[in-house]
Amino acid sequence: FEESMKIILLITMTFLFACDEKLDDGDITIGKDLYTADCASCHGADATGASGPSIIDEDADEFFEVIQEGEGDMPAFPDYTDQDITDVILYIKSL
Repeated sequence: FEESMKIILLITMTFLFACDEKLDDGDITIGKDLYTADCASCHGADATGASGPSIIDEDADEFFEVIQEGEGDMPAFPDYTDQDITDVILYIKSL
C-alpha cells in the first residue's frame, strides 16, 4: 500500500509540474483574444461571472477538461488546442 501511494504521489507531482510548465509557455495576448471572443460574454470581461459563473479562481486542470468537453450549460470547444487553452488560462490568471 505504501509503495502504491508513493507512485500516485510521484505521478501527481509530475503532472502538476507539467501544468506549471505549460503556463510558462503561454501567450497572454492570444489568450486575451480567445477569451474575449469566446468566454467573456458568459463569464464577464474580468472572469468574475455574468450569465456564467466566475472562473477567476478555477484550477488549471479543470479548465482543460471543461473547455474541451463542456459542462452543464457551457458548450465544448473541441477546436481549442492545448496551447489555446493554456493561453486562455494564462490570460485569466493575469486578471
